[in-house]
Amino acid sequence: MADAHDIQSWLNGDKLRSKKIREQYPLIGLIVGLLFVYILTGYQAVKQQHRLTDTKKEMLDAKFRYMTISAQLTDETKQSKIVAALKEQGSGLQENRVPPTKIIDN
Repeated sequence: MADAHDIQSWLNGDKLRSKKIREQYPLIGLIVGLLFVYILTGYQAVKQQHRLTDTKKEMLDAKFRYMTISAQLTDETKQSKIVAALKEQGSGLQENRVPPTKIIDN
């Protein structure tokens, strides 16, 4: 069991002012500095991961918006829709019912 005088010397700072401990101050400072850098790097990694997750969500949203708009455009440009729109506008254009023929040059 530790001596009560020994614990008291640590608590009042006498041990921290001893020569053996003072010689270790640079090492203690280095360890504290490295711990600080380690913690800071961990926070930066978590922040980067959150940004990456947010960017992936934005890309997924943009992909689904693109797919929706593409499907709407495909639907609106169907021949039957175009013919119906022309009839509604009263245009004189009519749908060609004769398939195209290939002209062969001999």
